[in-house]
Parts: sequence; C-alpha cells; structure tokens
Amino acid sequence: MEQILDDMEHRVRKVIAEHRDTPGFPNINDYGVTEEDFDDYMFYKQAIIDDVDSLRKKYTIYSTIFIIPFVVIAFFKTTVTNVLIALGCGFILCGIYYIITIIINRVRMSRLNNESIERYIADVMKYQQG
Repeated sequence: MEQILDDMEHRVRKVIAEHRDTPGFPNINDYGVTEEDFDDYMFYKQAIIDDVDSLRKKYTIYSTIFIIPFVVIAFFKTTVTNVLIALGCGFILCGIYYIITIIINRVRMSRLNNESIERYIADVMKYQQG
C-alpha cells in the first residue's frame, strides 16, 4: 500500500512542480530568494511542524509525565487523598509541559521566519486556489 504524504512542504512543492512553467506563476527569483534558501527553509519549517505533530512522541511524553506523581506517591501511605493529589499533579505537570512546548515551537518558528519566502509560499498557494 502506497503512503501518501500530505504535509505543507509536499503540497507547496507539488504546486511548484505542476505550474513552474505556467505564465503568471510566481518566480522565486522575483522574491530575492535562491532555490537553496527556499529548500533549507522548507526543510526546517517542516521539521518544526513534524515535531509538533508527532503523536507517538506526544503520547509517550505525556503519559510519562502523568505517571511521575503516582510513582512518587507510591513511597507514601496510599490513601484516596494522596491518589487524588497525584492525579491533580499529573494533570498540572502535563499542562505545564504543553504550554512550554507551545512556547518553544513558537520561538523556533519566529527565529526561522523569512518574510520573502513566506510571501512566495503564500503566492504559490494562492495561484493554486485561483
């Protein structure tokens, strides 16, 4: 069974490959960007997006963080109150991790941001829709 890749990088590259020679299609040189810069930008941007979307990694980290308070509470007398405290701490730690990952990914995206390339990508995607 053939796996179909449908991520941002592949969609943009597919539109470029299909319409590169079409009159009126955006030319990358008009944006002051080289093919190499565009390739690097797309690779790193897709890597950040894939890092955010990795479900297996996400579930493993969240479940490990959620279990930590229960492991700690196992060293103490087990009561309903302690279990509820561990449950609350697990949710709080997962929430903190979620917020930290969002902040880190936004910082990575803002550092990577290149307005010329983003305009080119937007124009390419508009051309496809138009």
